[in-house]
Amino acid sequence: MSDTASPPQIENASPQAVRALLAAARPGEVSLLDVRMEPEYEEFHLPGATLLPLPDLPDRLEGIDKGKPVVVYCRSGARSAAAARLLAGAGFPRIVNMLGGAMAWQGAAAIGAPDAGLTLLSGNETPRQILRAALGMEAALGAFYKKLASTAPDGDAAATFTRLAVFEDRHLAHVHSLYAKETGDTAELASLLANVAPELEGGLPAADFLAQLGGEPASAQEALELAASVEAQALDLYSRLAGRTENADAKALYGSLAQEEKAHLHAVGVLLSRIATA
Repeated sequence: MSDTASPPQIENASPQAVRALLAAARPGEVSLLDVRMEPEYEEFHLPGATLLPLPDLPDRLEGIDKGKPVVVYCRSGARSAAAARLLAGAGFPRIVNMLGGAMAWQGAAAIGAPDAGLTLLSGNETPRQILRAALGMEAALGAFYKKLASTAPDGDAAATFTRLAVFEDRHLAHVHSLYAKETGDTAELASLLANVAPELEGGLPAADFLAQLGGEPASAQEALELAASVEAQALDLYSRLAGRTENADAKALYGSLAQEEKAHLHAVGVLLSRIATA
């Protein structure tokens, strides 16, 4: 993705490196954020960590001190990678994403360095091009969830993916209606999708995304963690482009899409909180 105003570099650090960073810092010199849900935090959290669930992060950025390094972690690394992208997009100068999350901190193997892979949009597109790309991303994510539902390891995970797929199908229909309203083009959805890139929301091909996570989710909780990560990346993409474009119509459209992704992220957060509580 072309980017003339690149966001700050995200540091992907092992739990050992994070331990060393925290040990060398004086109390209060580093902001340590746990972006999981409250039940997960109550069960276990790193000493000194502040709970700030990923679905709440976009609305609470102003409460985080930009003058301090920010270390983010989650359960396995997927949600914290998305959180790091949001922080970078908001201009935080130093962000450290702990690879492998709380699981790796407690001894489990960490995944490799994540990369948001934003490739579809540059910020110079017309409203028609923006909405065509959005249609492709929504359709790809819905198909992705349906595929994972068919290969899920248990009934709970399958039901979770099916529910997420229905959610994306509804949003796809909404974006299609918005496309027709903005462009006057009443073409059927199938014909519009015939020539768009089949990437997930945020711009990363599904196979690459799963490879970064270490494979397909093995439970309903992991399914929702994946969904939260994807929705947060989409929010980051649209928010970043809204701030970059000088076209008033495109800015308004990106802002509208960003708000919808924020709502999606909150909805996924509610489901994730329920599963974590259970």
